[in-house]
Amino acid sequence: MNYDPARLCSLKSALLIIDMQNDFVADGGAFEQAGFDVTPYQMLEPTIYNMMEAARESQLPVVFVWMEHNDENDGQAAWKERRVAKKHPFSCREGSWGSEPYGRLTPRADEKVFKKHRYSAFSNNSLEHYLQSLQIETLVLCGINTNVCVESTARNAHEKDFHIVLVKDATTCAYRDVYEASLKNIERHIGALTTSEEWIGLMRDFQAEKS
Repeated sequence: MNYDPARLCSLKSALLIIDMQNDFVADGGAFEQAGFDVTPYQMLEPTIYNMMEAARESQLPVVFVWMEHNDENDGQAAWKERRVAKKHPFSCREGSWGSEPYGRLTPRADEKVFKKHRYSAFSNNSLEHYLQSLQIETLVLCGINTNVCVESTARNAHEKDFHIVLVKDATTCAYRDVYEASLKNIERHIGALTTSEEWIGLMRDFQAEKS
């Protein structure tokens, strides 16, 4: 059986936009304040915006996944202890500007937002139920960080029997070597890779076939 992006995207699909939020991406956000170069994150915005608009034109569900922390979901165990010890940026606090979507990557009134407080989008159980209710078979992933929240989501999704297509020019992370390793890992063990140009082209072809 052919396991390539074109075939996978011909199945019932949804676009997941992961963690494109001010604290991770924007000037003045928590990551920039912590010394990270957020320019590569910001450079994703036009690409993901074009994908988002193509999905809407093709009537594909656009699903937003946002990180959101508060004192309760921080907990008092390993998750919090490691973040404190590693001086992880104090990001995406509930109700803050930093937790809001970056740039033009904002949901419409009829689009779903799923908030999480761990790496994987599936730490919010409602996401799986929503996707199942739409009979989604393939998840098209974009956003940040490739090696952490995106890959964690991809792993969990595939174990729940969703196909994964990762758009490699619509994701990045703080460390280039880890980005490349994550792409290889996903392609070898979890799903398929494509580019935004290829994916948008597929959406247009599918639309033309329907008309």
